[in-house]
Amino acid sequence: MNTAPKRRQHGLTLIELMVGLTLGMVVATALLTLFANASTNGSNLQRASAHIENGRYAVELLREEVQMAGYYGEISTAASAWQVPNPCATDPVGAFTPAPLALPTPVRGHQPADMPTCLTGRNLLAGTDAVVVRRVEVTPVAVASLPPSGSQYYLQHSLCNSDPVAEPLVFAPNPAAFTVHDRGCSALNTARAYVSRIYFVAACNRCSGSGDGMPTLKRLDLVGNTLVETALVEGVESLRIEYGFDTDANGSADAFLATTAASGPASLWENVVALNVHLVMRSAERVTGSSLARAQTFQLGGLGSVSTANDGYVRRAYSTTVRLINPSGARESQ
Repeated sequence: MNTAPKRRQHGLTLIELMVGLTLGMVVATALLTLFANASTNGSNLQRASAHIENGRYAVELLREEVQMAGYYGEISTAASAWQVPNPCATDPVGAFTPAPLALPTPVRGHQPADMPTCLTGRNLLAGTDAVVVRRVEVTPVAVASLPPSGSQYYLQHSLCNSDPVAEPLVFAPNPAAFTVHDRGCSALNTARAYVSRIYFVAACNRCSGSGDGMPTLKRLDLVGNTLVETALVEGVESLRIEYGFDTDANGSADAFLATTAASGPASLWENVVALNVHLVMRSAERVTGSSLARAQTFQLGGLGSVSTANDGYVRRAYSTTVRLINPSGARESQ
C-alpha cells in the first residue's frame, strides 16, 4: 500500500497559463467569426430577397398596366381610325373624336434619343426607354356623380340607337356635355375617367439637391390638367422595350421591334399588340462577398446586351412578354 503523500497543485506555470489563454482566444475568435458570418449572410439574404421582390413587383406592375392599355369601355375599335396624342399635353382635348371615330393609340414607345419633352428636368436615366399607356378607368361613374366642373376628362359612349350622333361618344371635362344614353335610351350612360401615363426610369428617387443616387421606376400621370410624378419601384436601373407589331391583322405579334419601321403595318403604333419588357434591377446597397456583385452582361432579347459596372452592386435582369388584351382581342374577333 502506497502511503506517500499526494502532491497537490498550488498554481499554474507561466507556460500553462499562456497555452490556456491562447486556446481560449482561438475559440473566442472562431465563435466571433461564426457569428459575424451568420450576421453577414443573413443581411445579404435579406437584401437579396428585397432585391428579387422589387424586380418581380416592377414586372407585375408593368404587366397589369400594359394588359389594360387600349381599354375604351363599350367602344368598338373595329372601324376606328387612330391618332397619337402628345403625351405631354395637359389638356387632352381631341384625344377622342366622334365623327369620324378616332381613338388614341393604346401605347407609344420612346427610345433614349426620342423622349417626351415633359421628361426633361425629371432626372431621366440615360440609355433607358419610356412608354406611354392610354386607356379609361374600368369603373364607370354616373354622370350625376361627377364634379360640376373640373379639368379631368371623361369618356362617355352611347348605347342608344336613337341618339342623334353619327359616332356617339363624348370626351369632355364638363358633365353638362354628357348627353348620350344607355341601352334603354331613358337614362344617361355612365362615363369613365381618361388615363394617360408615361413610365420611365429616373436616376434618383428623392432628387432634391444632389439626389440619393437610387435609380427608380417612375410614372408621370395626367391628373386633371397637371402632370403628376410618382416614384414606383426603387432599384430599376434599365427599362428597355420591344414592341410586337401585328402585320396581318390577326391579333398576334409578327415582328418585335425597338420602335416603328419606316413603312408598312409595323410603322403604325396602333398595330402594337404585345410588348417584350426588359428590366435590369440593382441592389439598394453594395454587397460584400457575393459572386453576383461584379461586372455582368445581360442579354435583353432582340435589343442586344447591356453591360454593368464592377461597383459592388448586385444586379439581376427580368424579361416578360405582355399581351395587349384589348387591341389584340378586337383583331381576333374580326
